[in-house]
Amino acid sequence: MPRQGALVARNIRKSYADVVVLDDLSLTVNSGERVGLVGPNGIGKSTLLRILAGAERPDAGVVRLEPPRLTVGYLAQGAARTGPSPGQAARRALRGLLLEEPAVVLLDEPTNDLDLAGLDELERFVTAHAGPLVAASHDRRFLELMTSIVEFENETRRVTRYAGPWSAYEAARSDARQRGERAYGAYVAERDRAETHIRRMRSWQQRGYGQGRKKKKGRDLAKAAERRRARVQAAEKPWQPWTLQFDLAASQRGGDDVVGLERAVLQRGDFTLGPIDVAVGAGERVAVSGPNGAGKSTLLAALRGELTPTSGRRWVGPGTVIGALPQGDGPFAHARNLLDAFVSACEMPVEDARGVLAKFGLGPDDVLRSGATLSPGERRRAVLAALSARGANALILDEPTNDLDIEAIEELEAALSSYSGAVVMVTHDRRFLESFAADRAIDLP
Repeated sequence: MPRQGALVARNIRKSYADVVVLDDLSLTVNSGERVGLVGPNGIGKSTLLRILAGAERPDAGVVRLEPPRLTVGYLAQGAARTGPSPGQAARRALRGLLLEEPAVVLLDEPTNDLDLAGLDELERFVTAHAGPLVAASHDRRFLELMTSIVEFENETRRVTRYAGPWSAYEAARSDARQRGERAYGAYVAERDRAETHIRRMRSWQQRGYGQGRKKKKGRDLAKAAERRRARVQAAEKPWQPWTLQFDLAASQRGGDDVVGLERAVLQRGDFTLGPIDVAVGAGERVAVSGPNGAGKSTLLAALRGELTPTSGRRWVGPGTVIGALPQGDGPFAHARNLLDAFVSACEMPVEDARGVLAKFGLGPDDVLRSGATLSPGERRRAVLAALSARGANALILDEPTNDLDIEAIEELEAALSSYSGAVVMVTHDRRFLESFAADRAIDLP
């Protein structure tokens, strides 16, 4: 089988009902090229990967392999994530792909659930792969391995390809926006000068200034000013993305002792953790680390109160209000209507619920959708919105960046940096962990 070649997509169009997801998109990926797909949740990155993999047909356009005998390996988002832990299942899915040795590799959020060893294995494979590779990812460290970045813009649905890895893309995007703003500013200033001159000429005419030749000259000057305005080269107003507004402020301060475990033995199926002692104090920032299968999610489930110790005990300090973000689909996955489920879960008026969800990027149309039609990232943001509505003074977060787009991750970083309550967190997002700036770590072997 050939190992070198190209993946070519031409004029791809895809709609779901009345929603256009991909509109006349073209992409060519040659051997040695690694293309990172970035953009908001639900913008069409996963749809494009499914079409490239042949798992879904476009409404228009073609996908072809050059030569046609190239093999394609596709790792879907959340593929085969069943087993002892999501991380172990993710490692198995990745290794299954590696064994296929495909010429063309398509990856949808491949870093989700992987521990540091798994990330290292993934990144060694990606950098060594000689054929075309396309990956949708929110992991900025992983995106540094890409040779180009394809950005899906929200609202405009424009798709732009930038040369270089994530850092080069950030710089190029920033430069492009600054140039666009300068060009638009110059256009507006020149247009306004021309319109001011025209108004002045017309005002003189209306007042009857000038007679004979002077009056004719005034009319000629006004026409010349109008021609000058018509010649002003229009510049497109740069698109300004709407900014998420995550707010995770604690509504009240609890006591000095927040939550903990005392000589707790935790059991899930055949897996046992403990006995273990954990004590979280007010305002502490605790990172839980360890390899896949070490029991990190088990520990967090016990701290949340969802898993009862088989021996020992869990304790909760006075005034503690816990907000939880577990792994998985979350509480809104099976909701028939997100807004109704959110109102019920948070016990708040409908209009207040709409306002909170809007701050997390879930607009008027989104909140009326069922949980099943929301993207995993949109459901994740709905859970974060519920945490905000509760005003929790202690957060227990299990892989909070999973399924979020990069804009949402950066906004969550900012929200956590100003959050005054206690936080216990598991994350394998290395940039996010650095930003979190933990006070201490619980390392599970």
